[in-house]
Amino acid sequence: MANATELADRFLELLPTWPAGKLPGLRELAVTHHASTKTVQAALDRMREAGWIESRPRSGLWRKGELPQGEAIARKETAQDIGARLCQEIREGLHAWGEPLRSVKELAIAWKCHVQTVKKALEVPLGEGLLERVGRAHIPIRPRSRSLGKSPILVCVGATSAEGGFRMDTDRESDFWRELGIQAAQAGLASRRIPWSSGRLKLPASTVGVVAATWHLHDPEKMCQELTKLDVPVCLWMEDCSLVSKGKRFPKLFVHDQGYGSIIGSQLAAHLLALGHRHLAYVSPWHASRWSQNRLQGMQKEAALHDGRVESFHLEGESDWDRLGPAWTDPVLMKRFPEGLLSRLVEGSAEPFRTMAIHHLGWNRIRSDLAPVFEKALASKATAWVVANDLCACFALRWLRERGVDVPGKVSVAGFDDTLDALRNDLTSYRFSTTAMAREMIYQILSPHAIRKISHHAGIVVERGSTRRL
Repeated sequence: MANATELADRFLELLPTWPAGKLPGLRELAVTHHASTKTVQAALDRMREAGWIESRPRSGLWRKGELPQGEAIARKETAQDIGARLCQEIREGLHAWGEPLRSVKELAIAWKCHVQTVKKALEVPLGEGLLERVGRAHIPIRPRSRSLGKSPILVCVGATSAEGGFRMDTDRESDFWRELGIQAAQAGLASRRIPWSSGRLKLPASTVGVVAATWHLHDPEKMCQELTKLDVPVCLWMEDCSLVSKGKRFPKLFVHDQGYGSIIGSQLAAHLLALGHRHLAYVSPWHASRWSQNRLQGMQKEAALHDGRVESFHLEGESDWDRLGPAWTDPVLMKRFPEGLLSRLVEGSAEPFRTMAIHHLGWNRIRSDLAPVFEKALASKATAWVVANDLCACFALRWLRERGVDVPGKVSVAGFDDTLDALRNDLTSYRFSTTAMAREMIYQILSPHAIRKISHHAGIVVERGSTRRL
């Protein structure tokens, strides 16, 4: 939700598009721009004081006949501008291949321009081979610009599991690899997995590109160095994009980031602020991890724009790496396993039960250690809690309800990742756009025109029953 200054700038850009120079009503502006009438009024007051608009008796607000001395209205977007933006959106995977765009009339309404401008704008991606016209529909084309040869293969590289297979421990990982396989198949590619080891990567002869992920790798730099030696396009999903130093360190790689930056926390905070919450609590067991600190910074920045505040409640000095390893030190939990099974688990002879048991013990440690943090958050009187991930947010839901705290009546709770845990527990959560990331990776691998070296993929807030409007 924008503040008065940002809204004033936005209204200034829209001035040329309002018919005859008359501004919409106060309530219409508030609804359209997702702001309170108070904020809209403050923005209009600033525009009036600057001389952009004027009040007319019984007729509302109008664009002033003479603009302030030395000023000029922001340049209106041309058809070429809109077309270039649409090309970028297609390359970034924001429009599904094979699915028609909205009608020309609907696009004109969404883009706030004339139908003829939309038609001219669509000519830009049509000319670049990103769209095809089927009747009246305009459909994004699946990238097939490279010569694929026979049986083209997309190689997927990821961390190695304890059994020597391909490791994917989280819903977000499995969602991504599944979506990547779907998008690859639609582009005519077969997917093959290679668990990462420190040796040289040996690719099948018909490999047209590689998608790799640094998840679970303590030293991702070794993988990056090996990937730069390959003679096929490589897309890399990194947990920390600072490792590539803005694309200069490994210039051959297309780097993608999802969930690491501060924008994630900013978007979730903006959603809660729009619901009327002004006092937010951020709860994290892994605040030594940079991604956790980034999310808090994003929340704090967003809250500052709307007279809100964010308090942080976290465990000191531990990252997710410190927390998610084997937790065999809890004698109470270890007694729950049948006699003889524990030694087999430690020896690794009872997979996949070993991994399941390790996770069970590790998560119980986290839940136990988070209890004092939850106590502090509850004592702060914050009306909304944002928890580092969905599983810990579900711990928070259970802890609050065991103490008779009404959720969301007294405290709203939200998490990140939109996992199955979030769905089962009716938890509001932030969903990352794995589909958009997979589409852009396929485009970069198959298209010789791919330019952007670092891509940051945001997502959306999925609201469920754990949050409410104040």
